[in-house]
Amino acid sequence: MNNLKFQISNFKFLMFLLFTVHCSLFTASVAFAETVGEIAKELACPCECPLVLEDCNMSCGLDWKDQIGEMLKQGKTKQEIIKYFVDKYGDNAKITPMQRIHGKFYQYTRGFDTLEWGIFWGVIAVWVLAIFFGIYLLTRRFMRKGGKA
Repeated sequence: MNNLKFQISNFKFLMFLLFTVHCSLFTASVAFAETVGEIAKELACPCECPLVLEDCNMSCGLDWKDQIGEMLKQGKTKQEIIKYFVDKYGDNAKITPMQRIHGKFYQYTRGFDTLEWGIFWGVIAVWVLAIFFGIYLLTRRFMRKGGKA
């Protein structure tokens, strides 16, 4: 009986130890990924697509992310890494607010063909017409009640 209790307590301790190690490894990788992501948000993708580097999964964008990771391992700061890319590739490496907006829009709509764009704008037009028609009916009803009183 004592042997069984000893085995259970050892098992619990071992599970606690494994859980702690697993959590610490997961936390370190998430912190590293967030740092690479934070820097990638500030840079434009080096290929022809208008994406933010953070969203690009093409080989050139992945190469830049790997370079950012290596520089972080060397202890460089966010500003030093961004300065490195701007010095090496010019001002086009740093993303502007308009590029960020265009890149996000492109990211979500790049698969749309003509039919999907037509459906998209058609649904928006129907909603706008429904809202204006509802406002028209409400104001007409309100005016009739106001005139009778």
